Amino acid sequence: MQITFDPHNAQECATIARLLGTTAQPETAQPETAPAQPETAQPETAPEQPETASPAPEQPETASPAPEQPETAQPETDCHGMVHDDTIHSTPASKNADGSWRAKRGQKEAYEAAIAAATGKDAPAPAPQGMPMPQPASAAPATPPAPIDYKTMAERFMAKMADPDGLPAEYEAIYTALSIGYDDLETNQTSIARLSAYMDAVDNGDDHDGCVRHAMSA
Repeated sequence: MQITFDPHNAQECATIARLLGTTAQPETAQPETAPAQPETAQPETAPEQPETASPAPEQPETASPAPEQPETAQPETDCHGMVHDDTIHSTPASKNADGSWRAKRGQKEAYEAAIAAATGKDAPAPAPQGMPMPQPASAAPATPPAPIDYKTMAERFMAKMADPDGLPAEYEAIYTALSIGYDDLETNQTSIARLSAYMDAVDNGDDHDGCVRHAMSA
């Protein structure tokens, strides 16, 4: 459509302007600036982990002391250094006055041989089988022996009577063989000495006959 107007006519120009304003398509206003981009949330920094304390260095294990070994009990020995032997020593074990083991009855030769082996001394030659071993004659003492106290001898004799293995014969047989009387035993030094010598021979392992010979020759 062609519109003719006088550009110098103000009224026509206004009319044309209104017509143009109603027919013209409005332009879409472009945004001056691009819409702001939403800020991206920054991930929060994880809190710092506390520093883990370094483990203390392991202490070297101290070796436990080895348990003490129990001491082994040493067998008892007599004055000759001999250990008690049931085959040659009396049972239960007992010692003579000198600290030696008491001999077993009937084992005098084996007993003396064992002592000789232990001390390094020569043992006496064994007597032939079936023959009594002769007793050496006692040398006459230069001075008479000191008297033996009756009470000491009697206590010793009573202890041997109470021991089943203490005496090789009944006390009555011993008294008879040694010619000991009951009435004067307390004052008769000969009887007291014989009875004491008899017990000495018992401690040495002699049998009854050997003890009588020893007591009568003392």
